[in-house]
Amino acid sequence: AKSTGVPIILVGHVTKSGDVAGPRTVEHMVDCVLYLEGGSLLGTGRGSGGGVSSLRIIRAAKNRFGSSEEVGVYEMEGRRGGRLVPVSDPSSFFLSTRLDDADSEGCAISVVLEGIRSMTVEVQALVAWSAGSGAYGGRRIVDGISASRLLLILAVLQKRYGISFFKRDVYVNVVGGMNLGKGSKGGGGSDLAVAVAVVSSLTGIPIRSDTAFVGECGLLGELRPVHSLEKRIGEARRMGFSRIVTPLSGRKKGSRGNSFGPREVSADGIKQIMCDNVLDAINYGLVKKLPTVNTISGPKLKRPKKTKSASSYDDENHVKLSMREDPAAAMSEFDIIIDDEEENFFE
Repeated sequence: AKSTGVPIILVGHVTKSGDVAGPRTVEHMVDCVLYLEGGSLLGTGRGSGGGVSSLRIIRAAKNRFGSSEEVGVYEMEGRRGGRLVPVSDPSSFFLSTRLDDADSEGCAISVVLEGIRSMTVEVQALVAWSAGSGAYGGRRIVDGISASRLLLILAVLQKRYGISFFKRDVYVNVVGGMNLGKGSKGGGGSDLAVAVAVVSSLTGIPIRSDTAFVGECGLLGELRPVHSLEKRIGEARRMGFSRIVTPLSGRKKGSRGNSFGPREVSADGIKQIMCDNVLDAINYGLVKKLPTVNTISGPKLKRPKKTKSASSYDDENHVKLSMREDPAAAMSEFDIIIDDEEENFFE
């Protein structure tokens, strides 16, 4: 190829783990190794049917002529003979079906990083009563994020803030066919958007449509910083968002190791709300803040209000009936559904 000046393309078999099959000799012979991801690997995208996405992503695993962090986003156009058409603006592609001026329940916008390219994606969540009985805790169905990542987020919400998803089915989907767990960052920057979406669907409180979310959830309930934050903020500004909730940068510790709370910074037409924990970030993203109380282990949600009924059996039926008929009205009476296994849980 070097003597004749004619490029040679080698097509190799890929194993189930995503590596080139056989010895590494094939990869060492060439100057560039490209992986084309698409179809069922990316979930269900716009204009696709049968669970196959129309989105295709080209990643460079090896590139001697440039950066291997760059990615190419393409859409399969069936009307043009099955050709790949470049998507020049992936953020607009993923948010093309979104209602910009409507506060939606269980719908959060995250600014993710694919290679060196930042893009906005829509994360949708649905929390419903489980049809199981007994000790059945509910199903966890994901499309576009890692299942283990969702389990981590739900565990943090239950342990640190008392938000329980027991006996509820949780569904999370990334609109447009993007898989947030395929990149080198593993989709951790979208943790906050997933947490806000599932809490919004659980409580019935809509999410502000003018707000984007960026942040990784830690096991202690803290909001951890992410890579290339300024680039993500610039992408949110370009897409017309006026608010973005991010981790607290340059945090200062108090006498007990706690920070001094959220901070707001406005610059270039966008307000950056920096939070140090997940609960504060969720409250800034919802149209109505969750009722909280300070405890020795940090802020937690208030206990549900008890109704004056003849028996606890009536109370339980009343809670279930209210949440099924009108979740918003039930919220005004019971504040929120929390993990209340112990009587002195918040005392």
